[in-house]
Amino acid sequence: MKIRNLLVATLLAGASLTAISAEEAKPTGAIKAPAVDTLDQLFKLVKQNKLKQDSVNKKREQQFLQDRNNQRALLNQAKAEQKSEEDRSERLKAALDANEKKLAELEEQKHLKAGSLGEMIGVVRQFSGNTAAGLKRSVVTAQLPDRHQALEQLAQAKAFPKIPEIRSLWVAMQQEMTEQGKVVKFTKEIINTEGKKEPRDMIRVGSFNLVSNGEYLVFDGASQDIKQLTRAPVSRITSLISDFESNTSGYAALALDPTRGGILTQEVKRESWSERVMNYAGPVGLAIGIVLAIGLLIVLERLFTLLALRGKMNAQAKSSTPGNNPLGRIMAVYLANKDDDVDNLELKLDEAVLKETPKIERGITIIKVFAAVAPLMGLLGTVTGMIDTFQSITLYGTGDPKIMAGGISSALITTVLGIVAALPLILLHSVVSGISKGLIHVLEEQSTGLIAQHQEKSGA
Repeated sequence: MKIRNLLVATLLAGASLTAISAEEAKPTGAIKAPAVDTLDQLFKLVKQNKLKQDSVNKKREQQFLQDRNNQRALLNQAKAEQKSEEDRSERLKAALDANEKKLAELEEQKHLKAGSLGEMIGVVRQFSGNTAAGLKRSVVTAQLPDRHQALEQLAQAKAFPKIPEIRSLWVAMQQEMTEQGKVVKFTKEIINTEGKKEPRDMIRVGSFNLVSNGEYLVFDGASQDIKQLTRAPVSRITSLISDFESNTSGYAALALDPTRGGILTQEVKRESWSERVMNYAGPVGLAIGIVLAIGLLIVLERLFTLLALRGKMNAQAKSSTPGNNPLGRIMAVYLANKDDDVDNLELKLDEAVLKETPKIERGITIIKVFAAVAPLMGLLGTVTGMIDTFQSITLYGTGDPKIMAGGISSALITTVLGIVAALPLILLHSVVSGISKGLIHVLEEQSTGLIAQHQEKSGA
């Protein structure tokens, strides 16, 4: 029994020593168990440990009570602050309601006192907005920038405008009307076709156009930049700029754009005739061009040949010696058969004339055929272009005219090309045919003269 009690006491002492050591030892320090030799020492050690444990527990309890009291104090303080903020919120809400009610009363009083003045202020704001938008797009703003900003602020202001602000609206309108009648030179940066800025001397013609170095410039109201056109309009529009810029007195003609750049922007997109032919002529247009080129080559060859023959025949008419030309060959036939009777000689001369006729008329029929074929080819292009147009209508409908524009342009361009090819070929065919008929007529006339001469000699 004593041994059992001793073991229990030893275990209790070990547990107490372990707990005390854990309280007092450093976190990284090692726990060293005290040496116990007798039961009295063990009892004494247990008693000491119990006292220490009671002291530690009492300190813990005091600390816990102190923390609880602190938490309770903080809670009471937080509740007090919450109550204070709720009271303050109620006061602010009441003050807000009172202020809103007072503002409504003051607003009503303002409308009653303003009367028709409120309608006038609305007109001022609306007119300020419209004027600001107009000034922002005006060409005058290219020279005098930022004129619209004050009017935009006036149009967006909620307060009643003051007299100086209303006066500034009148001044801006008066300035715009005055500048519209002026032609002014000034220097400003522009954005060229490469997207780079460069200084440029320019002339402002009222509120219509800007011109510089023989070209038109456009003012972009959105970005407030002066831009160079990507390409020059047609020459009939730009040909007057140089004379206008060089003029120092009096009046000078200039094409004006009343839309302040809108027409110029659209004119840049206008295609030239060469571009239309390249874009819309197609294979039929190419074929018409080939026919025209071949026909012109034949015409040139025939003209040079026939004119050369006419020169030789004129020279041969003055000479009695047969040469290497149609009239010379006719004369050679006459000289070779001058001893024959009249009928035989006439037949041989007619045969000689018939031999020379195909050489003189060679290629003239082809020119006539080409002149007749060219309009037919243009009509073929017209039909194929309209077929493309109807196919586009079938696929996409008629909502967008641009879809049909390609087919219609192809149809009309080929028609124009066919007529353009036919007209010079017809005229040149008439010229060449007239020259050839004149030469043949000379041959027939000379052969008839030779026969008459031979008959006179025979009769004599």
